[in-house]
Amino acid sequence: MSTSTSLEYTSDRADELKENIQSVQAEIDQATHASGSKPRLVAISKIKPASDIKALYDAGYRHFGENYIQEMVDKAEVLPADIKWHFVGALQSNKSKLAASVPNLHVIETLSSIKVADLLQKSLASSRTSKLNVYIQINTSAEDVKSGLPPLTSSSTDGEAVDLAVHVIRNCPDLNLLGLMTIGSFESSHDSSKPNPDFTTLKETRKELARILVEKAIEGAPSENDLELSMGMSADFAQAVKEGSSSVRVGTRIFGERPKKVPKAAVQ
Repeated sequence: MSTSTSLEYTSDRADELKENIQSVQAEIDQATHASGSKPRLVAISKIKPASDIKALYDAGYRHFGENYIQEMVDKAEVLPADIKWHFVGALQSNKSKLAASVPNLHVIETLSSIKVADLLQKSLASSRTSKLNVYIQINTSAEDVKSGLPPLTSSSTDGEAVDLAVHVIRNCPDLNLLGLMTIGSFESSHDSSKPNPDFTTLKETRKELARILVEKAIEGAPSENDLELSMGMSADFAQAVKEGSSSVRVGTRIFGERPKKVPKAAVQ
């Protein structure tokens, strides 16, 4: 996917982006007073030009998220090295080496298989001086169209998420299990009248994962408080903050609508 890697931006575009992100941050701050948490704001910049990121970088922002590995690689090559990249798209096993090649990749938010964990570990062993953070993606809404592993409950004694967590801790010394991530259902994300069931499920999964790791006596396992929760996007980030999110992923509210895909038949 081709996006411009020019870093030149107009003052009007810079002002628009800063106004947008400051509005989002103000809503986060307001929700933070209710929750007591201090969540991270990740600006999801997929399909947007590198110049947009540079404008926000110059305004003091450092955490940016991408959905496509090649786009992230291309942007990382031209943008400042102290940006902290979040990969939030589906990570195919054949792209693991390319992902690991980005030296300032802060976290892969969508880890959901031992195979990909092993490929990342193999690639990282010779390419980084620091550990790569990972979130395990949980499919809290049980939607077939979404990636992620099944959530855990109070009756769980094992599960795919447990197996992956144990594998990362024991067999992937260059990966750091930072937390859990979910993409909530559309319906739940657009109903602020009650607690979001996807957020509740992710919090429960974190609690039960921490419990099971203790029961299994896994050396070096993170505690419940150590595990971050990446939940909340443009439609529901304020609700996510109120419910204890550690990191929210906001794109459209900051960068504006993304271009619609044009059907091939319509292209002349």
